[in-house]
Amino acid sequence: MTEIITLPDNFIGKEDREKLESFAAHTIARGRATHWQWDKDADGGDSFEIYPVGADNRLTVRISRNRELDRFCARDTAQSIASGALEQVFAELELYFVRLHGEGPDTYA
Repeated sequence: MTEIITLPDNFIGKEDREKLESFAAHTIARGRATHWQWDKDADGGDSFEIYPVGADNRLTVRISRNRELDRFCARDTAQSIASGALEQVFAELELYFVRLHGEGPDTYA
């Protein structure tokens, strides 16, 4: 008998997980965050969280995937930051972190 596996609606696959972790490592190396973690939303979908530098350990960015729309979504605690293909979300998040930390445009990397 074949076992049927049901994945959560907004499951993030291994390759995209590795990309998200790599982006977070880059963000930490640039001094824009201290750590990241995986979490689940209320429906059991995956979410990736990045936390800021400093004593205030509040969530800075949460990235999730919308499988129906075939796009990733990045949000801070109040608003949407970026939505689209993962690489597009990374580019917009990079600019978001540059602005958040008051860095000049020459620090974008």
